[in-house]
Amino acid sequence: MACEDIGAFTGERKNFVEFILSKDPDGSCQNVKVGPDSPGPIQDDEELARFIFCPIHLKKNDDGSGQIDESLFSDLASFGSSVNRLIQTDGFVTEDIHQRGESIAAVIRQGTSTRNPQPDRHYLGTIKLVTRDIRALVVDEIPHRLRVYDTSKGPEDRFHGDIVMNMNGLDQEKKALRKELRVALYMLAYKSSLYASPHYQGTYEIANCGLTVIRD
Repeated sequence: MACEDIGAFTGERKNFVEFILSKDPDGSCQNVKVGPDSPGPIQDDEELARFIFCPIHLKKNDDGSGQIDESLFSDLASFGSSVNRLIQTDGFVTEDIHQRGESIAAVIRQGTSTRNPQPDRHYLGTIKLVTRDIRALVVDEIPHRLRVYDTSKGPEDRFHGDIVMNMNGLDQEKKALRKELRVALYMLAYKSSLYASPHYQGTYEIANCGLTVIRD
């Protein structure tokens, strides 16, 4: 087991979860620091913020009024689903958290040398999840199907983490369990509130998102 290799990953991001599972087949590395700039492993009682973006995290309705759906976690088995640890804010969604989400959306709107501009991308706000609730979700006899790692991204993003899914063995007659696990995680998000960005200026009506909306 080489837990420190997880934090040193330099491959294609779409292969990140596969790489984690190769280094940590049983999930033990959740208990040790893997991110080089992380303050330490993510504890069970920690609250995590997951950014919500439109239109990517909305049900695809023709009129653009879709609610937040399970696409919120579509990358669990490939890229991983990014979260922000709220230990530095005592569990509060602060202006700094919202600014980080806004910055990510701005980069996507503008595009990069390897990614075409997506001018309709906007940051809506964030939901909050508790780590132990994520790790406790099960669909079969295999433990730690869902994991949370402290995958810091440099000194400026020390509190970054990733939720990942172990789908090994969930094929053929067990394929439906993949969706069941993703939906179970989505239901945790559904029970959360959407902490709306005070900076959102898009055309989507946040009140239609399907979650209780909290505006500071």
